[in-house]
Amino acid sequence: MPSSPPGPAIAQDSVPPRRAPARPGLLGPVLCAAYVSWMLPFHAASTLVQSLLGELDDDTKLQRYAVMATTGALTAMCANIAFGLLSDRTRSRFGRRNPWILTGGFGTTLAIFGLSFTQSFPVLLTLWILLQISLNAVVAPMVAILPDRVASADLGKASSWIGVGQLLGSSLGAVAAGVLLTVPAQGLRWIAGLVALGGLLVFFAAPDRPSTAMPVEPFAARTLARTLLPPRDADFLWALIGRLLTLLGLSLVMVYQLYVLTDHLGLSSARAGSVIGVAGAVTALTAGVAIAVCGPLSDRVGRRKVFVLISAGTAAVSVLPLAFSPSLGAFFTFAVVGALGYGCFVAVDQVVMTEVLPDQENRAKNLGILNIANTLPQVLAPVVAMAVVPAFGYRGLFLLAATTAAVGGLCIVPIRRVP
Repeated sequence: MPSSPPGPAIAQDSVPPRRAPARPGLLGPVLCAAYVSWMLPFHAASTLVQSLLGELDDDTKLQRYAVMATTGALTAMCANIAFGLLSDRTRSRFGRRNPWILTGGFGTTLAIFGLSFTQSFPVLLTLWILLQISLNAVVAPMVAILPDRVASADLGKASSWIGVGQLLGSSLGAVAAGVLLTVPAQGLRWIAGLVALGGLLVFFAAPDRPSTAMPVEPFAARTLARTLLPPRDADFLWALIGRLLTLLGLSLVMVYQLYVLTDHLGLSSARAGSVIGVAGAVTALTAGVAIAVCGPLSDRVGRRKVFVLISAGTAAVSVLPLAFSPSLGAFFTFAVVGALGYGCFVAVDQVVMTEVLPDQENRAKNLGILNIANTLPQVLAPVVAMAVVPAFGYRGLFLLAATTAAVGGLCIVPIRRVP
């Protein structure tokens, strides 16, 4: 068996001084597994909840899911920034990030488990909101680990580890959703515990250094309000807008892939579940190759922008076959070509977000603001789909998705701090 690739090196000047460095060979794989542990159940739950809504009332499933997705994403945006700020200010012998990751993991597990025991839409909505709050107690501190502990020369490799975790989590989540689509309640119970396991893994396998000796500003409501605002920095704002548009382009298709297959292509729910599962496996394999190549290659050539431009352009092109050929072949073309673009994007995305940070003292909070670009598409995609599909059909939605992704990639061009 080949040896594991070396993990990311640890930056010595960006973290508190009182702790021996974490083992370089372990941090990358731990982060990879941690991302799988929350992304797999979250992506699977998103599709399984759609199936639950169809069981409750097939006529209102689109509207109800739009309400859940919009409310949940708005909650996630606020929670991500809030937990990022809280973790920046946390002082404990277990560090700033790990206590939140651990407790948030257990809270998310309980929320997913609870979803499987209700037939009431108001209760489903309440539990979905609680899931978003607890999940962002995991995500906001976790994304700050990269700039906290990884040297700039190894950001591409470290981002590739995270990218592999994101890819495996989302792809395996699609596979799990496809397999469990006809038994959504049981499926939610089976996947719920993964988030808690991921929190335990990070807490014990990648311990944070104590933060008790770090200074902290006294709490003041006016200071807090000012801190929650995005920094006045052009590079930061361009990165935020570009990431938002690129991911929105993909989300316009991915959020409703079940309905694309059933309503646009005319497949049965059982057949659609099988297609989603196969497409998830294809996506994992294809994007995995792109991540493995693009992350280390960006370190080697010392450039990031070209990879963002290629990834956004590839994502835009991948949607076009669906617009002009409503067939399974077009859907699998989207799965393969879109996976190449997505893999290239996630391989360097975390690096770009790290390199545009203007304030190193508030990393998790600023990354939480940048993470709005991950959650806001979940708000916008259902709303846009509800407006576009009745007026222009799914073809109009796919053309809009391609245009949005391409424009998002172009936003990387004005950024000065990213080579």
